[in-house]
Amino acid sequence: MNIEERLLTISHYCRSGERQNGIQKIVVHWVGNAGSSALGNRNYFNSLATSHKTSASSHYIIGLNGEVIRCIPENEVAFHSGSYSMNRKSIGIETCHPDWNGKFADSTYNSLVELCADICRRYNLTVNHIIRHYDVTGKDCPRYYVQNPNEWVKFKNDVAKKLGQATVSVAVEEMKGSDEPVKRYKNGSTKETIYADTGLTKVIGSLSPYEECDCFGIFNNRPMVRYKIDGTSNYKIGFAVWTGGVR
Repeated sequence: MNIEERLLTISHYCRSGERQNGIQKIVVHWVGNAGSSALGNRNYFNSLATSHKTSASSHYIIGLNGEVIRCIPENEVAFHSGSYSMNRKSIGIETCHPDWNGKFADSTYNSLVELCADICRRYNLTVNHIIRHYDVTGKDCPRYYVQNPNEWVKFKNDVAKKLGQATVSVAVEEMKGSDEPVKRYKNGSTKETIYADTGLTKVIGSLSPYEECDCFGIFNNRPMVRYKIDGTSNYKIGFAVWTGGVR
């Protein structure tokens, strides 16, 4: 498989240079921008180093013709899953798609199968270590495989065949426990501003007075919270200032 290396600029917003904590998962995404190219998405990630619009990146991007771009070395953290702890133990793959139903073109799909199989071999993973972004945060990503879980099972089985592993029958393996316990966060009597990073440099939303949501832990003295976007089934993840709300 040919991989073109176009590493991102070192920046808090796309490539911090932080070292991984051991690879345990592969997280598959769609780019969420129908018809866009792998290079275009790579360049968007790189532009965040100067625009500071948000923090986002992935290790790999697979294009509409099956081309593969590596943006971040596998031994460094990418900002892809919406969970700090998941980012520190996973490889993120963004995947281009021709239209808004999110189904990948055959060439893109085949490269994704091959790349996932290669990563599994090198880190001694099974196909049940390949997950959707949806399985981390509930986000509709990758859309086609969230809305068609049987197709996700088929994808995992195509990777399993490449690896010579047993096939699976469920989209997500039953969890026997978690190494990432989720706490609750209850806001106080005033609105709580939510930021994209622990340095509090980019506002992304807010919690209403006394609003409750999930909390994935405290990082750099900032609670990482996941809250539902009003009127939708989608979630945002960010950092609050007040640590007293963690329960």
